[in-house]
Formats: sequence, structure tokens, C-alpha cells
Amino acid sequence: MFIAFRLLTVLVLLPFVLTWPLDFTEVKRTSASGLNNLKIRRNSEQEEHFVPKPGVRLLGTPGSSLFVEPYESITLECEAEGNSSPTIYWLKDGRRINQGAEDGVESIDNMRVREGFSRTRSRLYLDCVSAKDEGLYSCASESPHQRASEKTGLKLTESDRASGATCRLGTPARIYMWTRARIEVQGNDIQLFCRSSGNPRPQVVWMRENKDGERIQNSQKYKVLENGDLVIRNLSWGDLGGYTCMAQNIHGNAKTFTFVYPAAPESDSK
Repeated sequence: MFIAFRLLTVLVLLPFVLTWPLDFTEVKRTSASGLNNLKIRRNSEQEEHFVPKPGVRLLGTPGSSLFVEPYESITLECEAEGNSSPTIYWLKDGRRINQGAEDGVESIDNMRVREGFSRTRSRLYLDCVSAKDEGLYSCASESPHQRASEKTGLKLTESDRASGATCRLGTPARIYMWTRARIEVQGNDIQLFCRSSGNPRPQVVWMRENKDGERIQNSQKYKVLENGDLVIRNLSWGDLGGYTCMAQNIHGNAKTFTFVYPAAPESDSK
């Protein structure tokens, strides 16, 4: 009965979670179920096991071209899925864009091997767009097994707006890359992305959805890295559920939601 409940959870609840507006303001939804890389293998005892499929693919990109009025502010969005935990970064005319002070990939020592499936979303914020922002933008995603990218051309439109328009100083806290969902084998460690930017630099906190919004503190189980990511050690069934990352500064705050599913390891018995 318990095995059947766990299988029902991943097959029914997870596709629903993956289509939620996960930043509390997002209205765009995806029709993909997110389970194309998820396989359930059964042994002679009929226990379900997670078998990840190597690779990474892009699910949503801004399109091949964008036309923007001068001094508008726009957001480019990109999403990728794969195993174990694909990262996303942006390039302009072939050169990588540094989105935050902690833009590099940071992890902790002695993390157990990551085998699972993950979906990552990223946004590139362009404020007060001018001629210097015109060019070819690329969303690139990488995993240990593969790299994928898509390009978008950005051009300014003709506008009657005054050329002397000014842009405000300071920017609100924004989360530009985060993990939307993660399936990982129990006993392994996972790293949930939450990369933020803003001026002044935002503070980042994590909370458990099923713990009445209780803030996660560093411990043997959890560690919030300098770049905002959350590491969960020795994943177990009790870690199932939602995790909220919040970034905030004096100009505003942003939230994202991550769903974690601890999958049963494949049995050694044949």
C-alpha cells in the first residue's frame, strides 16, 4: 500500500506541480508533464525504482527575435530539464553574461553522487534597454552529460520617446535561476538552485512549505551556500514536499518554489 502511494505521488502530483506559476507572479504555464525522463523499474518484489535518463533539453525560450522600445525593461526566460541538475546561463553575442555576484557553480565537498532528474528555470533581466543592449542573446543549459542552447535576436523599435529618458538607481531583489523540481534517489545529496541579483545585494532565506513557513537553518541536514543554493544531505522520504526560496533587499523581494521527490533506490537484488 505504501509503495502504491509513493508511485501515485510522483505520477499524479509532480506533473501538476511542474505547471504551477512558481514565482507567485508568473502566469505562463507549460504543457509538458516533465516525466519524459522518468522511468519506473520493478524488480521481482514489485518495488518501484527511479532510473534517470542522461541528457538535457530546453523547454521554453524567448523565441528567435524580440523587438523592444527604447528604455523599456524586459525579461527573457528559459527553462531546461535533465539529469542530474542542469544549470542555465546567458550569453550576448557569444560572451557570457554575469548575472550576480555569485554566478559561478558552487557546491560543497563530499556530496554524494547525484543521479536524479531536475528542472531549472532562469531569467535575464534587461532594465532600461538602449542601443547597447541590441544583439544576439543565447540561453545555454549544461548538465554533466550534455549542453543545449537557443538564440534570440533583440532589436530596438523606432520610438518617439525622449532620448534623454533616465533609469532609476537600485534594483529590487530578483531570482534569476532556480530549481523548479527535483527527483533524486534517497541517500544522495541534492543542491537546489536559488541565484539572485539586485542592488543592494539581496539576502536569501529558505523555508519548508509543510513546516508553516519555518526558516531553514544550517545544520548537518541543511546548508545554505553563499550563492543562495540549498544543499540537503542524505535525502529521505521525509524530505518530500515544497521548498520556498526568498530573496529580498530594500527595493523589493522575490520568491520561487521547488518541489522535491525522494525516489527509491534500485535494489541490488535481481
